[in-house]
Amino acid sequence: MVWAFLYGIWIKGVIQYLANRWHTLTGVPTSIATAKILTRWFNLFLAATILAVMPLWWNILSSLSAQVLWTWSGRPAPLLYFWIPIVIITTLLVILATRIGKAFRVLERLNLVILWTMFFALWGAVLLATRPDWGAFFGNLFIPKPIPPYEEWVEKAAPDIWALTPFLLLGTALGALGGGIQDYVGYQAMLKEKGWALLRYSDEMVKKVHERGLAKVEIPEDLDARRKLNGWLWHSRFDTGLSFFMVFIVTIPAVILTIEVLRPRQMAPSGLSLVQAQVAWLTETLGPWAAVIWWLGAFFALWGTYYSLHEVYAYTIYDMLRGTFKRFADISLTRVKLYLWPYLIIVGSIFFLTGYSLPILAAFATAATHLFALALWGIALLYLNLRYLPKSYRPHIVIIILAIIGIAIYLPYGIIQLIQVFIPTFRI
Repeated sequence: MVWAFLYGIWIKGVIQYLANRWHTLTGVPTSIATAKILTRWFNLFLAATILAVMPLWWNILSSLSAQVLWTWSGRPAPLLYFWIPIVIITTLLVILATRIGKAFRVLERLNLVILWTMFFALWGAVLLATRPDWGAFFGNLFIPKPIPPYEEWVEKAAPDIWALTPFLLLGTALGALGGGIQDYVGYQAMLKEKGWALLRYSDEMVKKVHERGLAKVEIPEDLDARRKLNGWLWHSRFDTGLSFFMVFIVTIPAVILTIEVLRPRQMAPSGLSLVQAQVAWLTETLGPWAAVIWWLGAFFALWGTYYSLHEVYAYTIYDMLRGTFKRFADISLTRVKLYLWPYLIIVGSIFFLTGYSLPILAAFATAATHLFALALWGIALLYLNLRYLPKSYRPHIVIIILAIIGIAIYLPYGIIQLIQVFIPTFRI
């Protein structure tokens, strides 16, 4: 089923690219475009879903970041004593980055450091400790195959997986990697900081569309203009492609180690129990230093995402507010942060302190924003690119087909998994 992780990343990358190419070619952020063509109620529905889920991801990622350090150190004290410093230090860092006016640049550089640290740490451990059948691995990676029947030991080792039909397990794998709409709206909005093509006029275009509405976008179609704009689109393609490729490439070592370690031992732990099982095997195979590398990779993967969400989520709500309501067209990003960050901290802390189950929260958050709402947004983006762009600037047929396939998969899976969160006995 390794192929499902790759195809899931491709689907999300295509949807993100549709948003990025629209913003790059027109200078019009996606939120104001969807508000004009689908009414503000569409945006309000997405915003309500996103705002409901944001504190859940804040809680999940802050908790898991603390749990890595807590478990790594042998659990010498209650988890709360590790969680509080993580929250305080991260909050101070994001505030400092905002105060010095370089939050976007800090985020870009921090992400690069974290990604390369994870890349070398995780791949180094895997290449030294395992000898996978690379031919079979890459064959299963690129060629979709039906999910085989579960082996008998899975029923006892992982009853939660055994209870899932192959149909639902496939949906989980397709949506597992990458983020959700709460991230992708923000990524698209952050493009204006890069200033490619018409992105530098993004603020002016928000006001213009609020005043005049959204008609078919007039873009010069002469050869010189097309050459320049298509050149800028290559920047967007490369940026999107590299981002999603790195998400995939730093996750695959964990998949390989899971296959190499757990299946022969007939184990199916989840969460940090999975990391502990991998660490124990690496320690036996290579020594304690390998365990340190793996723990570092796990921590940076989680904490890096936790740090980043503060800035990305702020851009998401910033874009939604400016696009949905004319009176917020001039709102500053800093003002959004003043309201959003306390909301995340207060509500997320309530979830942590009251002990809500992380798997249940993650199941709801994933179904709502990684699948269902993302598919709805994908439909809107596909319509925007096909209906409002000149023919010569519309997406390639391959992109259109991949987007349609992705939407057709994500929408029903999202609905089914949302139902199952509230009605666990629901089956197809």
